[in-house]
Formats: sequence, C-alpha cells, structure tokens
Amino acid sequence: MATGKPILDKLGVLWGQDDADSNLLQYTKSTDWFDDSRGWKSKQGGLSTILAATTDANNMGGLFIRKMAGVAGLSYHTTKLLPIVFQSAPTFDKKSKYGRWVGASYSVGHYDPLLTLGMIGNICISMFYVGRLDEMKNAGATGLGMAYIMTSFIEAFIFGMYLISRRVNYKTSTTATAKEKVRWSKEEYDLLPQEDPNSLPSRIVARTVFIISSLISFVALRDILFPGTIIPFIPRDDIYLEWTGAFIHSPPPDTLESDEHGLEAPLFSGDKFVAQLFGLYLSLGCMIKLLSAGGWSKGIRSMGQVDNVDRSGLVSSKLIWKAQAFGDVLLLGILRMFTPAAKSASLDLRWHLMLVAYEAFILFLYAFW
Repeated sequence: MATGKPILDKLGVLWGQDDADSNLLQYTKSTDWFDDSRGWKSKQGGLSTILAATTDANNMGGLFIRKMAGVAGLSYHTTKLLPIVFQSAPTFDKKSKYGRWVGASYSVGHYDPLLTLGMIGNICISMFYVGRLDEMKNAGATGLGMAYIMTSFIEAFIFGMYLISRRVNYKTSTTATAKEKVRWSKEEYDLLPQEDPNSLPSRIVARTVFIISSLISFVALRDILFPGTIIPFIPRDDIYLEWTGAFIHSPPPDTLESDEHGLEAPLFSGDKFVAQLFGLYLSLGCMIKLLSAGGWSKGIRSMGQVDNVDRSGLVSSKLIWKAQAFGDVLLLGILRMFTPAAKSASLDLRWHLMLVAYEAFILFLYAFW
C-alpha cells in the first residue's frame, strides 16, 4: 500500500509519470507483519510472523507467497552451488559388481548440464528484472534491481564461456582410440540392460518428476503469464487466487473482481512482482528436475583405462537430485507451516504436501542410493 498523496496522484506515478513528487510514493506493505508490542518477543519478520488463522488484516496469503518465493529462489541457486562446493574427485568403485566410475569431474563434463541449465535460468531471471525496472524505480529500488541483473548476467556469461572452452578442448583431444572404446562399450553393455549407457538415469524418478513437476510448472507458468486466471480443473483454484491476493493485483477482466479492484490494482504492483518471481523460480526448478530425469542418458564417453563408460549423465543427474531434494524439503516445510492458515481460508494444502513429499522422497532415495 502507498501513503502520502491522493490515490489518483499515486496511480499517475505508478503509470510512469516521472515527476519531482515520485519520491513521495512509499511502499509500506511490510508493516502487515510487523509487531513489536511484546518487546523481545516481537514479530518483525521470519517464521514467527506465520499465524494459524487467516483474517482480512494479517494477509497470510500474501506472506505465504513471499516465503515460498524465497524458498524457491534458494532452491534454484542451491542447485547450482551445492554440487560445486561439495564435489568429489572421480574414482573407480571396486565394490560395484560390474565396475563403475563415481564422483564428479569438470574435465569429463559431469557439470555441463548443470552449468547449461544454470545459464538459461540466470538469463531468464535477468530478463524478468529488466522488464520491471520501471516499477522498481518508482519504489526506489533501482540499484537492487540492477545488482540482480548484473550478477545474473555475469554468472551466465562465465558459465557459457567455460562450456564453450571445455567443448573445444574435448573435440581437439578426442582420438580414434577413444571412439573404438565407445563402440566396444555399447556392445558390452547390451548384455547388461541395467547398465545401458543409453538409458535414462532412472525411470522411476523420470515418471515421478514428470507427473508432479509438470503440474507444478503448469501452475507456476500461469502465475507468471496469466496471473489471476482461474484454472478450472484444479480444485479450489479460485480460493487459492483469492487467498494469495491475485484477484487484487491482477483481477481478471470483465469480472466482479475487476470492478472492485481494477482501479487500485496498480497500487499492488509489489505483490504482483513477488507472485511472478515465485512462479519464475518454481518453473526454473521444475525445468532442472525434468531435464535431469529425462533429458539425457547415463553417458557413454570414455574416461580412463578401467571402465569404458563414464556414466556422466547419471552422475550429473544425481548431483542435481541431491540439491533439488533439499529444495523440496524446504518447500514442504513452508507448506506445512501455512497449512492451518490456509485451512481457515477454506484451502486444503494436504494434496500439495503429499505431492511434494513424495517427490522429495524419490529424489533422496535415488540421489544417495
């Protein structure tokens, strides 16, 4: 919400009137969850602001979107960070019945899929902030927006340069002997279907992720491209949109919500920004899970003299699954905390909890197995 000048003046600022009085527009939405009346037991932020019941005053739906956006962003960036920080050198597993390489290595391309998806995601995030610089300028947050844009572009550029240089070096170092090893490995692994380098990393993970993450990404893309639009086949989707404030910041045209909130909708551009950012991070996380489960095979490139199959696809997939399982656990925790508040608004989150919990269980099982 904004305070200071009359509503029409504020609307003029939000619609792009760059005048000297634009700095009078103050965003004070965070005061909805600010309470220091109890001294050191204040609720000035964090998880302590979550209440068990939703009312017209506490705006638990808006707080839910903000917490989920933070967790979804943390999950996405953690997917890029954790495998790189906790990497292990490639070694030969002598305990395996058929022999295999374990661990991760930049030199053989184990991180190529992760860096490629991270580069695509960073470009999407940068473009999202570029398209909303005017809104951030009105809120006095231009510097923060530019920082996100520059850091995302720089990281994407570094990822891209590394991938190009590694690909060039890989092509120049490929020899005829290595090609013979790959041909020989294909013939040998026909006898071992469970180790077929051309198969998916895990069929169970692929089916689970396809069912759950496809549905999540469908709803996330709705929040990005068509906020406030009801999806008819999703039970109580209208309650979800009303609870999270989508009907206020993005009321559908020619509806009762548009008549009630259409004029004041520009005043809630910050709520729309957070909701779309949440959808963006969630859809990027689903993209990474979908591609890691069904976008590439186990791997057939040669590495060393002991084994002719480096299993680069399987190693890359497990790197991603470990981080994504961690992200699903965080999403599960936030969903569980907001379940009582959502229930008081006639929104049942038990199906959401079961879906996310099952996907997290499968990812944990096959990432560390």
